[in-house]
Amino acid sequence: MTVYKTIKGFTVQTIAGDPPTPNIGQVWYNSTSNTLKGTIAGTVGTWSSGGAMGTTRAQGAVAGTQTAGMVSGSSNPSGASVNAEQYNGSSWSEVANLNVARANQSGGGSQTSAINAGGYGGSPAAYQTLTESWNGSSWSEVAEMSTGRVQAGGAGKTGDAVLVFGGEVSGGGTTANTELWNGSAWTEVNNLNMARTQIGGGGSSTSAIAGAGHPGSGQTNDAETWNGTSWTEVANLNTPAEGRVGIADNNTSALIVGGRNPGYLALTESWNGSAWTEVADMATARYNGSGVGGATAGLFAGGSTSGVGGSTTTEEWNVPQTVTNLVMTD
Repeated sequence: MTVYKTIKGFTVQTIAGDPPTPNIGQVWYNSTSNTLKGTIAGTVGTWSSGGAMGTTRAQGAVAGTQTAGMVSGSSNPSGASVNAEQYNGSSWSEVANLNVARANQSGGGSQTSAINAGGYGGSPAAYQTLTESWNGSSWSEVAEMSTGRVQAGGAGKTGDAVLVFGGEVSGGGTTANTELWNGSAWTEVNNLNMARTQIGGGGSSTSAIAGAGHPGSGQTNDAETWNGTSWTEVANLNTPAEGRVGIADNNTSALIVGGRNPGYLALTESWNGSAWTEVADMATARYNGSGVGGATAGLFAGGSTSGVGGSTTTEEWNVPQTVTNLVMTD
């Protein structure tokens, strides 16, 4: 006979049925069927079309989740942009503009608390150290980074804890510099092992990943993980490319998508903490876009499909969740 034992440390929620949209890892007791149940992630993800952006753009600063995401700034056919848009899971809407038009910024956070850092623009145009903070309704200029850069990697789930790493600096060189934002100031922390620009990056300020990029000559498939203190080289991606986009929960659950080497890529690679696996391709090959969300529910927005322009194309990535009975026995 099956016996449900006490799970020490927390109380399992009891409901008359199953939650309508349970999170992966969520556990509950279904009092109607008298079963302990939980949600696990599937193993096969797919891309599908999402709502088109209102502004044509390439790489901008990203924040949030698949159903509550934001992209601000970026390059477009007319140059640097101040435009910011938010995604609700099906469509984009414009919100308050940045104070300074810039292209190819980095950042992190959420729809209500985000950071947009660096980029090329301003007056006179330059590799910017400028940082703007989003409070859910408007942008404010805050403390500047120590290193002006474009096309750097960014990671962070809240606007008071954001990591920016690598990028191109004035004169066209690459940097390994990493800086951490704590809500009031930037601090230089340990550098990447490989200086490069056009990095696919994502995760949180304490658990991030950096993959591929342009180290100054050609493209690389090098990958590194951040543990809150230092960067560690891990298994290489299968395909070297520049302008790849990171969509990551943390340093053990991530996607690196798209890119150019030398042609445009629709390629998706999935990271499980130890190895990269090629999974389903996007419908549209592109590079230097904006990646939002995580490895089981994310999106790729904008990006260049040819030349130096951008696009409004959005594709959503989903790994199906499965509700299963959890059997506990003696």
